[in-house]
Amino acid sequence: MIYNMLYCLSSDLNHQKLPSNLPMNSEFFDTHQVVIILSGGTEAKFLQLVRNGLINLNETIYLFSSGINNSLAASLEILSWINLNEGHGEIRIDWQAE
Repeated sequence: MIYNMLYCLSSDLNHQKLPSNLPMNSEFFDTHQVVIILSGGTEAKFLQLVRNGLINLNETIYLFSSGINNSLAASLEILSWINLNEGHGEIRIDWQAE
């Protein structure tokens, strides 16, 4: 299944931008559900994507964390929510797509 879905979440306070070392030419981003978490305070934004049907809990959700600005903590909270709602997710912090 091809998704062509890449969501980038940052809090309204931080306004983080995509890192330059993100391998955007990778097929991984075209064939998987990927959510890039750039800062904390993004959990509600993720839930809104799910509620709007833009994220499918029946498929693995890859959470890429920048590792700064509380993005890892937000990623862990999102992953906990995914698991509690019978979804499957993975957190990646090294930006290395497969």
